[in-house]
Amino acid sequence: MAENIPFAAVDVGSNTIHLVVARPTDDGRDLVTLADELDMTRLGADVSATGSISAERAARAISVLRAQAARARAIGAPDLLAVATEGVRAAANAGEFLARVREETGISLQVVTGDQEAALTYWGATSGLPATGERRAVLDLGGGSMEVVIGEGSRIHWRASLPLGSGAMHDRYAPSDPPKSAELDRVREETSTQLAKLGVPLPVTQVIACGGTATTLAALASRALNIPEPEDLAAGEESPPHDADGMRLGLLSRDHLEALTALLSATSAAELTQRFGIAEARARLLGAGEAVLRAAVEHLGADALAISRRGIREGAILARLHAGDGWLDAATRGAGWNQ
Repeated sequence: MAENIPFAAVDVGSNTIHLVVARPTDDGRDLVTLADELDMTRLGADVSATGSISAERAARAISVLRAQAARARAIGAPDLLAVATEGVRAAANAGEFLARVREETGISLQVVTGDQEAALTYWGATSGLPATGERRAVLDLGGGSMEVVIGEGSRIHWRASLPLGSGAMHDRYAPSDPPKSAELDRVREETSTQLAKLGVPLPVTQVIACGGTATTLAALASRALNIPEPEDLAAGEESPPHDADGMRLGLLSRDHLEALTALLSATSAAELTQRFGIAEARARLLGAGEAVLRAAVEHLGADALAISRRGIREGAILARLHAGDGWLDAATRGAGWNQ
């Protein structure tokens, strides 16, 4: 059922602007990644500080979007699915920013709701995994928010969006470098408090995290703790899609997360960059992000946290493939499609 042409999707988030170009497999359940590029633009830093996106940050975002759109066209993707999430949703000047993007790049950014973001992320994070009748939880930890989604197959059963993004929690509760233990405790307490108010439907058999903070934590665990990173197709490779064993997910146990907490609370962002090759802008947010994810894993009753490199962009591509021009309406409904 899959179309042979590549699809492209870009996500303008609080931390990054992230492009994926991919070709669907014949059964429409998986994707072959052709390009995966991001820029740590951090629109959400302006929004947290002043409530608006600055002219300088907007100019950088437009430059990144123009380059990413050109990259997608060069690979052969005729259209670009472009979504904006919490960093733009929360900006007082969101309308002005969207108009400027449209005028200067020709890209029409769709500001998605928390529910739409949750569904698209769930579809992306679980794409290509073995079919199961059991419920999975997906945590999409962005810069400004965390989406929590419970689903079975491609059907969304429950979802919520919380202001628990790694950038927001860093700025609010854990700004020290390295973060203090008391600061990280406060992040975990706030996360647990907000999740407890939701009444998340439990149990779930697997908890999967996605987003840049989650995948960076997986990279840090690989380099510092010798834990295998999540697998995925490298940008530009024409390798076959992953087989049905679902091994593209990395796995962090609670012990691994505790070890990461100890490392992050004792190591500055500059030292993380020097020792482990973590981008310094991302390294500053890792302590708060890890604290959010650790608290969520405990609340959901999981023994381990699976990490996926995929997320909202891959979900947008799959939704467009299955629902056509109504892909955002499909994300609102969350009904999914037959597997």
